[in-house]
Amino acid sequence: MPQRSQRARKKKITCIFNLNSERIIIDYMERWASHGRQNRNPFVELSKIIPHSPKQIYQHWWNKLDPRLCLVSNEPFSNEEKGYIYSWVEDYLSSNKKTIPWKTLQSKMEEEFRRFRSRNDIKNIWYSRERRLARQAANILDPLLFGMGQPLQESN
Repeated sequence: MPQRSQRARKKKITCIFNLNSERIIIDYMERWASHGRQNRNPFVELSKIIPHSPKQIYQHWWNKLDPRLCLVSNEPFSNEEKGYIYSWVEDYLSSNKKTIPWKTLQSKMEEEFRRFRSRNDIKNIWYSRERRLARQAANILDPLLFGMGQPLQESN
């Protein structure tokens, strides 16, 4: 049996935040913001208070709890917002071959549309489009590669 890497063997642990933990995070972040953001990484301090890693707390804050997020109304992305994401990422990728800076796109979208969307939601819009385009391309290529479902005949 081939030996799998450490990462492949590691089981995914689901991180569930209860209401008490969420309240602690929100209160702490409000105090942190009102005191001039003195601590450089509040998520490390929060991890000492609640049973989650700083990364889990960070992601939960930026994707669910930040009060600036457009989550309360569960408002879907407009076609203009989606178009902005598509063109911005395509422009970025055409001039850079690096990782997409979702944080930058998030702030650009807030300036453009006056809505603060989670980075996760923005990524979901982009990657769902990528998957859809890949499926469409595969559906177009399949008939061409396999002779429209008919067996290929040899010519004499």
